[in-house]
Amino acid sequence: MEQPDSNSLHGHVVVFGFEGVARRIVRHLVNAGQQVIVIEPKATIDARADLARWGASYIEGSGSRESTLRQLRIDSAIAVLCVNDDDLRNIEIALLIRELSPTIRIVVYAANAAVGRAMQTIANPGAVLDVAQLASSSFLEAAVRRNAHTVDLGGEEFIIATVTNESSGRIRSLWGHLAPVAVRPADGSSTIVCPGRDLEVDKGDLVTLIGTAHDYEEVRLEVDLGEHLLKSASLARRMKDAVWAMVDAVDRPFKIAFGVLAALGIVSVAILTAGYRESDGTTMNAFDAMYFTSETIATVGFGDFYFRDQSTWLRLWAVVLILAGATLVAVTTALLTNALVSRRLAQSFGRQQLTRMRDHIVIIGLGSVGSQVAIDLHDAGYEVAVIERNDGNRFIGQVRSAGIPVLFGDATLPGTLAAAGVDRAAGIAVLTSDDLVNIETGLAVRDATSERDIPIALRIFERDLARVVGRSLDAGIARSTAELAAPWFVGAALGLKVLGTFYVGQTPFLAAELTVRAGGGL
Repeated sequence: MEQPDSNSLHGHVVVFGFEGVARRIVRHLVNAGQQVIVIEPKATIDARADLARWGASYIEGSGSRESTLRQLRIDSAIAVLCVNDDDLRNIEIALLIRELSPTIRIVVYAANAAVGRAMQTIANPGAVLDVAQLASSSFLEAAVRRNAHTVDLGGEEFIIATVTNESSGRIRSLWGHLAPVAVRPADGSSTIVCPGRDLEVDKGDLVTLIGTAHDYEEVRLEVDLGEHLLKSASLARRMKDAVWAMVDAVDRPFKIAFGVLAALGIVSVAILTAGYRESDGTTMNAFDAMYFTSETIATVGFGDFYFRDQSTWLRLWAVVLILAGATLVAVTTALLTNALVSRRLAQSFGRQQLTRMRDHIVIIGLGSVGSQVAIDLHDAGYEVAVIERNDGNRFIGQVRSAGIPVLFGDATLPGTLAAAGVDRAAGIAVLTSDDLVNIETGLAVRDATSERDIPIALRIFERDLARVVGRSLDAGIARSTAELAAPWFVGAALGLKVLGTFYVGQTPFLAAELTVRAGGGL
């Protein structure tokens, strides 16, 4: 790979980092015809081979040395992108570059929201972007199976929606002023991207359209824009859930002890009803027998009934009832106290809340993307539950403060999935930072929910792997975070206005605003 000649550098783009989303950013910049220089301290042989094949230059280094930055001719570059996985490293490089050039456009990747806000001034001109925020809407739409979202074009809201074609014909005649974005044929053939309005479509084809709300109303198409209101459960449902939550909270020893105590009380009522006699021959009814049994077990006799004048066998029964009853009361009380304490602890870890959830969304993996999607779903009115393996995760406080329960455990295990109520969930998003773990978890979730058709969104980093998983494995709806976020970084670097990124099936799309000048064309 050839090193760039610093004397000939002008109008180039400098990218610090080549891991994660940075790889996809470099590819987009090269495809856009930009001269790209990548600075990475430890690029692998495969990474260097990719850069050479794409025609991008590579310099081994960290970017924290002023000599390296001067060699890159920062003052004559179009933009600098700091897209390492380490926020601190990105901050350091951005500050050094801003000292060298107050006018250069700097685009910084910051996963930490507080750091991002602090960097806004430094990255002006430029932008501070977070992959989680950029990609979260696509995962949200996949998890709730939403078929539409909006983009703002010149202050007017346009809706991009996917509909199932119900009759054959041309797009123009079927949907009026609505413009086609993509067509997914019913026969499973390749997606047709940005077709003309005179394209013939067949019954069953999935057609993605864009237009205003008025355009959709004209052709009588209803679209789901994700407005969701939490439904209040009925009083009977809440009481039933509370009873089952209480039953679930106590353990087996308590149930046994309580059952033995209840059985002792029933036997005592029967014995007293049959054998107890007052001096005047009056017998004891069932209610009095229950009352006297409770008095005796609790050892709080009030003198209204007593065993002094009863037969010997009945007084022996009184001794058994007092000793056995007092022991069982003490054991049951201790076990109940333990159950209540355990229930309180379980509630603090989210388990008690999960027992009452129905039609909720389960988020698996509480990283930057998972926490953002969970918060967005909660803000949109959905009930959300989170499964996280690491109880020391730094995002736990953030989601708990929003009232979202967190369950700690391995999401590939049936017991963990059952505790999170996946069999009652309306959608699931698997969002850990490991592609293999996401695929494994997606397959486990699909197996646990095989009797129900619920959407499962998978976070897959690599675009090609996302396509393969989406087409070949029944593990869920695969989405690539790099594919969703990279266009925003490229747009910020080149001064383009990116309006949104989204998926149609397994094909990623970009919505952007361009200025058409006289004689320029499209």
